[in-house]
Amino acid sequence: MEENEDIRVLNKKADLEETVLVAQARKGDKTAFGKLVKTHQRRVLRMVVGMTGDLDTAMDIVQDAFIRAYKALDRFEEGKPFYPWLSTIATNLTLNHFKKSRRETSLDPVKHDQIDNAADPLYKMQIDENNRRLMAAVRELPEQYRVVFILRNFEDLSYEEIATRLDISVGTVDSRLYRARRRLMELLKDLLE
Repeated sequence: MEENEDIRVLNKKADLEETVLVAQARKGDKTAFGKLVKTHQRRVLRMVVGMTGDLDTAMDIVQDAFIRAYKALDRFEEGKPFYPWLSTIATNLTLNHFKKSRRETSLDPVKHDQIDNAADPLYKMQIDENNRRLMAAVRELPEQYRVVFILRNFEDLSYEEIATRLDISVGTVDSRLYRARRRLMELLKDLLE
């Protein structure tokens, strides 16, 4: 019970610090915005790499997302969490990238290793053959299913949040997730037996 209270206090403190950083950045404080970048960069990069499958492309998109976020800070609603707003920008830029390129991208799970410190043994231990197979199967999903699957399962967004972010109906989210999961089950049936 006491541990949960400690976690809540730490989360409130982090939220307050983030609110202060956003307010300072809105006034033109680039150092404050740099702290926001440092706080959220890795998480946004993981999400975009998951969608594009390409670290270089993801890094370009994430950089563009932070630039756009900085320029649009005056439109950010005070008191709201910064990450969901930023990740929406990054998701939209990723979808725009797909529209422009109109090519299927690969999702190479090894590239996730490049995001983290190569010397991090805990992360390397987490990557096992089943994870590699799952990521390879996710790579084979059509773009529209892959994006919804990643937003739901890796970003833990609700159906409503995904629908809002992608400007589709909740029913379409449900349908795409169903099809993505069904396809993954077909691709990974030997692991599920």
